[in-house]
Amino acid sequence: MDDKNKNAVGIYDEIAEEYSKNYDSIDGEEDLLFLKSFISHLKPKSHIVDIGCGTGFSAGWFVKNGMETEGSDLSSSMIAIAQRNYPAIKFTVADMREFKPASEADAVWAGYSLFHFGQDDFERTVETIKTYLKQGGIFGLVMQEGEGEVEIPEPFLPNRTIYIHLYTESQLIAILERHGFSVVEHKRKEAVHANEFAYSKILLIAKRS
Repeated sequence: MDDKNKNAVGIYDEIAEEYSKNYDSIDGEEDLLFLKSFISHLKPKSHIVDIGCGTGFSAGWFVKNGMETEGSDLSSSMIAIAQRNYPAIKFTVADMREFKPASEADAVWAGYSLFHFGQDDFERTVETIKTYLKQGGIFGLVMQEGEGEVEIPEPFLPNRTIYIHLYTESQLIAILERHGFSVVEHKRKEAVHANEFAYSKILLIAKRS
């Protein structure tokens, strides 16, 4: 990992409990919009791999809604909370650029995680996903909207900065298409919570060609 990645992981290790208190109880219709859109493309009992799963909220929600799910994250503190909150789900401390589950996935969810990597590592992760996502499988990606690379104050630690790579919708579509995915749905929503990064959020749902 380079310094910006190490810094992001260190910050998430530090804020894990506070992050969980703020976000793991959020389940309003607007908050669940992206998750509901994603699973609308899946059959019941689909095997979802949740990369950058954080404290496990999305993985837990998928299971509650009839899916089979496992998660991975590079923050050991986040994974500890996920294991505590959802003991029946398999969670692994792992780097999503290299992580491969034991069996093929019907779908991969990368919610609010890949923007902490530079573009080369983002694209490397997409290539890794292709090694375990079934042909015709679904990839759900949530990114922060904008242009360029920024270092901004972390909302839970305002005296510290965290790296974010912003993308336009057209840039994301081009990247996914270049790696053999076709976008089948996209949605956008604005930041509404006090501790969110203050950018629009883009959901792209893509199918592996």
